[in-house]
Amino acid sequence: MLKKLPSVLIFLAATVTLVIAFKQTTQNSDALDSKVDPIQLNHSWQAFDTTSWQVSKLKPTESQTRVYAEEVFYQNQNKTSTFKAPYIIKDDSEQQYVLQSQFGSTRNDNKITLKQAVVIHSFTKTDQGENRILKTEQITYNTVTGLLTSPVYTEIIQPNATISGIGFEANTETGDYQFLSHVKTHYQPAPPEKNGAPESP
Repeated sequence: MLKKLPSVLIFLAATVTLVIAFKQTTQNSDALDSKVDPIQLNHSWQAFDTTSWQVSKLKPTESQTRVYAEEVFYQNQNKTSTFKAPYIIKDDSEQQYVLQSQFGSTRNDNKITLKQAVVIHSFTKTDQGENRILKTEQITYNTVTGLLTSPVYTEIIQPNATISGIGFEANTETGDYQFLSHVKTHYQPAPPEKNGAPESP
């Protein structure tokens, strides 16, 4: 079952901000230290109850990303990280995305996996009928290939319909996505309107 990817899934790219934001901070710190001490150290860092912001240079008042996490652990040597309870909000003039899960990890600074109670909300500010929710227990996003995959049950809830299945693949570049097996679609049409108001039962 091949469909067009809802814009909510593209938001997963913003989750990489969690690791990149912290990594850039430590790299800047390492760069300053290297001027004083030329010894290169392979070390790790950790952060607790953290918040970071990414603000658009072109539209600082209209576009920003806020990333919260209870714990972040990063291994410089093998470029991996783990984090607990990420909560990410991406806000722009037209849409807001909210992503949360219980746990997450990254590998090689380009593949991010979220696990346990993964929920992604997409809110369209101009049209509430475009709001969508993705729910799953595990999802992986590859920032290099743009591929989004889940081996487990995943559902997309959108106005008047819910699509679900086991196994999920999406290409965030083309916008195509498909459920791999046990695909179900539940349609719930909007009630008919009469003279601009819904009909009473």
